[in-house]
Amino acid sequence: MVSCHSIPRATIAKSTPGNGLRVSANHRFLVDAATGAPVFILADTAWNLGALKLEEIEIYLKSRADHGFNTIMFALSFAPQAEEKNAYGQPAYLGADKTELNPAYFVYCDAVVKKCAEHGLYVMLYSMWAGPKAGTMNNYTAAQLGALGRALGQRYRGVKNVIFCVGGEASPRYIEPERVNALGQGLKEGCAGENLVTVHPVSENSTAKFFGSSPWLDFYLSQAKSGNAAKNTAYDAAALVAGDYRAAPTKPAMMAEHRYESGTAEDPLIQRRSLYQCVFAGGCGYAYGHNALWQMTPHTAQPWMLKGWTPGVENWRDALDTPAVRQLHHVKTLLDSHPDLERIPDQSVVLAGQGADIFTRVQATRDGTPGKNDATYLMAYLSAPQTVALNTSVIAARMLRAYWFSPETGSTEPIQEQFKNSGMFTLEKKPQGGDWVVVIEDATKNYARPH
Repeated sequence: MVSCHSIPRATIAKSTPGNGLRVSANHRFLVDAATGAPVFILADTAWNLGALKLEEIEIYLKSRADHGFNTIMFALSFAPQAEEKNAYGQPAYLGADKTELNPAYFVYCDAVVKKCAEHGLYVMLYSMWAGPKAGTMNNYTAAQLGALGRALGQRYRGVKNVIFCVGGEASPRYIEPERVNALGQGLKEGCAGENLVTVHPVSENSTAKFFGSSPWLDFYLSQAKSGNAAKNTAYDAAALVAGDYRAAPTKPAMMAEHRYESGTAEDPLIQRRSLYQCVFAGGCGYAYGHNALWQMTPHTAQPWMLKGWTPGVENWRDALDTPAVRQLHHVKTLLDSHPDLERIPDQSVVLAGQGADIFTRVQATRDGTPGKNDATYLMAYLSAPQTVALNTSVIAARMLRAYWFSPETGSTEPIQEQFKNSGMFTLEKKPQGGDWVVVIEDATKNYARPH
């Protein structure tokens, strides 16, 4: 049996996308490590990816890249929720205490990471899952987890498309912070700070609540209500992101898990609404999920998964091209059309028309400084058609222009090309149904329309 410390680091950096990631100077976003350009994380959830053989993984990754995702989330040891071994019968960890990296498994993992890089994808590697029922992290001591973290960190140190995640649902009530901090610190030490490290909390919680001051934590993740129950559709996921945005110390905030899609006929508005509300609440990224894809149906191992997390299809391939999946990438086009690193959430710009729940909410964002009228643009996501009034005095410009952006198609529709900034702009209820984003901007900036 080979000690984890004797396994050489993966040598796949040349084929990784971009230049890796770092936290922006204002600690709100993730950026390209070399250029400083903003990188919005649009992730797809593939916890049980290890159930697939490499040729199947190639099909999955190509589909994700084609649909505009730039990150996948993969749990290295998904036991006991699913089979601990991968599709080739290899467990990730060996030894009496399972703290040694299995050479055969990590040849497989290296191939997955390399394939992700070839498709322009980051991969968020989850060390394992926590929880007395749902995971195995509680079977380790803090010292063992620290050693395991150092081994993983060393193996993928500097591999530019790798983001480390300590574990899934790794927060109280499922596990003590001591164990989580040990694994997180081990990962950060092992990679010598060259890769980002985060952790995924238990449902209806955020990382900031438990690990905000942990020195190894680079950005916050939050988890809303998952499953695909009808009641979860009404959950306010953006409130968790907003909480992380206000947390101290300041770190980027990302929604990592929420209501999963099921089948192929769900209204894509369910996913769009959660995405745009979370992003406009201050999110630097967002993870989509489909029950058939995180389980890699029909590889589901635990019957309880099927009760609250119904796949709705017989095979994971059938879930690769749902209407929602074809639409979510439009948010990146919108964000890229304006200065994103100065973006802040600002609900105060909504003067009239604010809804009472997530189905009618107006979620607003702009650039500039909180409390100052120094913006060059504002955007308001209308979850449903309604008459609204927006405070344009936050934009430091005499002349404005305004247009609609469709989260469904990514297309734009002019409202007014040139008009004086009177301090308030009222939009009558749009006849067409569904959700919309209204964009109002300084007319002199000549920002390119999203396309």
